[in-house]
Amino acid sequence: MYHVAICDDDKVFISYIRKILSQAKGINPYQFNIYEFYSGEELVNGLDTNIHLDLLILDMELGGIDGDETARKFREKFKDTVLVFCSGVRAPTVKSFKVTPYRYLLKSYSDKQFVCEMKEILTEVVKRSKEEYIVGHYRNNVIRVNIQDILYVENAKRGSKITVCSDCEAAKFEGQILVDDKLDVLVAKYYELAFAHSSYIINIGHIEKIVGNEVYLDNDECLSISRAYQKEFRQIFTKSIAEKY
Repeated sequence: MYHVAICDDDKVFISYIRKILSQAKGINPYQFNIYEFYSGEELVNGLDTNIHLDLLILDMELGGIDGDETARKFREKFKDTVLVFCSGVRAPTVKSFKVTPYRYLLKSYSDKQFVCEMKEILTEVVKRSKEEYIVGHYRNNVIRVNIQDILYVENAKRGSKITVCSDCEAAKFEGQILVDDKLDVLVAKYYELAFAHSSYIINIGHIEKIVGNEVYLDNDECLSISRAYQKEFRQIFTKSIAEKY
């Protein structure tokens, strides 16, 4: 299921984009949850930050706050969503490119052009969705954290807290990224994560070495392995090394 938002003050055009999406998907088994917004204010205030949007199709010529400002505020909450601008006459600006749009469409396109463009847009949406990631939260932000960027995950009051590599995009949130799932659920979902302690799980891909009951990560952190998990944790690590080489 892909979550798609369409923001345009023209309800007829929103209906048209719905039709184009249906035509563009063709025989592919894509299913869409489509959210309609009729102003920039409605979009930025009405989005559920517990849902990770896969695609936003945004009119540049909105009443109230314009497309550029709407996109900027949208990006504060949704960092990785495929963003597509759509306009009748307005050309892109420097501000437009700062929010990293994937495409810039013109409303004057023919049906054939729209369907062709939308097919490529959906291909990008599917490509990004196949990357392994966890959807986390930081205040009102929704953050898609790639599994490969996670060092370890700890128990938190509500769900779990993620610690990420210092050189990844999510690092700017300073380790305050929360996820709703508990540790046992995450371990069941992602083979890269394993229990080293009842209160935290570690990404096997970031282990440099294990010495005694201590595991050293590639960011120079050292964590303890509790006695209850030592045998299983070592087996998982050894298996991952064998598969890698």
